[in-house]
This record gives sequence, C-alpha cells and structure tokens, in this order.
Amino acid sequence: MQQQVFGLLGIDAPTARERFGFLLDALQFGAPPHGGIALGIDRWVMLFAGLTNIRDCIAFPKTQKATDMMTEAPGAVDARQLKELGIKLQ
Repeated sequence: MQQQVFGLLGIDAPTARERFGFLLDALQFGAPPHGGIALGIDRWVMLFAGLTNIRDCIAFPKTQKATDMMTEAPGAVDARQLKELGIKLQ
C-alpha cells in the first residue's frame, strides 16, 4: 500500500527505495501496533523524571552530528524538492 501511495505522489520505485528504504523494509514486517500515532511518551518520561533534555530518555537519539543512523538522515535533496519548498542554496 505504501508503494501505491508513493506512486500517487509521483515517486517511482527506485526513488522510493533510495529515500524511504528503511520504512519499506520495516513495513515488510507489518504495520506498527500503535498505527503510527505518536503519543509522546518520551516527553512524558522526561517531564516526570525531572530531566531537561529529552535525549537523556529517548530510545533512539540522534548522534552528536545530528544524524540518524537508521534513516541515514540528513540525506541528499534533489533540485525539484528544493524548488517545491522555495529553498535556494548558495
């Protein structure tokens, strides 16, 4: 179904694999039990524990370089995406 959604968005299979391979691989095992609804439990834990930084209690924090090892973010952005968002790089 996710590939059909990508098709409706005009994202071909190779591009979807390049950008969202981690998601497609995860969905092969089925949809998450929570249905994709984020409850913000990590933020509640932070508040109840009296912490000031969510990174102290989040399950999958970003690295010190602000990269996500699972999704390989941040990644490359093509010119069409930049144009669509009205972003110009110098």
